[in-house]
Amino acid sequence: MSAALPRLALAAGLLAAGARACATDFDCSLNGVCDTSTGECACDSPWAGSQCEQLVYAVTPAACKNLWVGPSTNDTLNTWNGPILHDAATNTYHLYDPVYEHASLWSVLYTAHGVASNIEGPYDFTKYPSIESTASNPGYLIYTNASTGAPVYTFWLGNDILVSDSAAGPWTRAGANPMPSNTAPAYSKGAFFVTDQSTDSVITATSLAGPWTPFASIPHKGLQYTVEDPYMWVDPRGNFHVINHAYNTGQRVNCSTSWVSSHFFAASDGKVWGHTDQPYGHYVSFDDGSWHSFCTLERPSLNFDAASGALTHIHFAADLVTQDEGCASRGKGCVDCKYDDHAGTLLVVLGAQ
Repeated sequence: MSAALPRLALAAGLLAAGARACATDFDCSLNGVCDTSTGECACDSPWAGSQCEQLVYAVTPAACKNLWVGPSTNDTLNTWNGPILHDAATNTYHLYDPVYEHASLWSVLYTAHGVASNIEGPYDFTKYPSIESTASNPGYLIYTNASTGAPVYTFWLGNDILVSDSAAGPWTRAGANPMPSNTAPAYSKGAFFVTDQSTDSVITATSLAGPWTPFASIPHKGLQYTVEDPYMWVDPRGNFHVINHAYNTGQRVNCSTSWVSSHFFAASDGKVWGHTDQPYGHYVSFDDGSWHSFCTLERPSLNFDAASGALTHIHFAADLVTQDEGCASRGKGCVDCKYDDHAGTLLVVLGAQ
């Protein structure tokens, strides 16, 4: 079940009627290649749609609905998504998940550190100690050291940028986080790039220690929603992308149709940015035959195949309770039901439905 289906059907109808979807790759949201002879986009999996604007969910293991399972006395504590780092040397996955009190998303108690042999878990949170930090939305970046060819793991935690040669740590400080509000870093051609909560600008540096300088502006003209929680990456063609949580607090009913996502993109020079609305939706189908319409999905983060660079999974901070009905009876919009509900970390498999 997917909110994208009606748009995909409409797009197919337009193409059948002779409409040309693209003249350049930019018209394919830089998620595919434009065949200029036909005017059609050839989309990279798991992107679909006439302009490669829709990220396709696959059926997901039911156990991935909430990756964090705490001690038996604390099962109701909230988490609100954090980085999943793949350690190439040990082929393990490390989830760093901020933990909050139940029915609270205001103050982080600590960051739990779980490890798994598969990105879909289960994660063992007993092997590694928690990180004593109150930072609410840690970012991460894995890049290759140009001199050694080895991966460098970076963890953007509050005001600090931490580095390690392992996804498990230990971590040492490499510099001050220049955008500590929901930092989204990327790396390309020997330089670091960062945007933050507002996602209206990008800064750059050749060293994690800085200095950081302005690089590009990201226009928001015409958006019907507010964006936050960016995740930025550079694709195998060198193009820049940012996905965000999108919301409009005025939406209080029919939450499955509310704004939840946005996608910004720019070619490899990173200067001219375009955008598409609602690249992914609220509905997730699980392998036990169930499905859930999450009233909000926030703090998106992506994982990729190490060999091809293709997207394999997306994970979110999710309200695990309220669905399409919303919480207008509590005087709140769809995006704010989370403050009363149980919240968790949801992992979704990407690919053909």
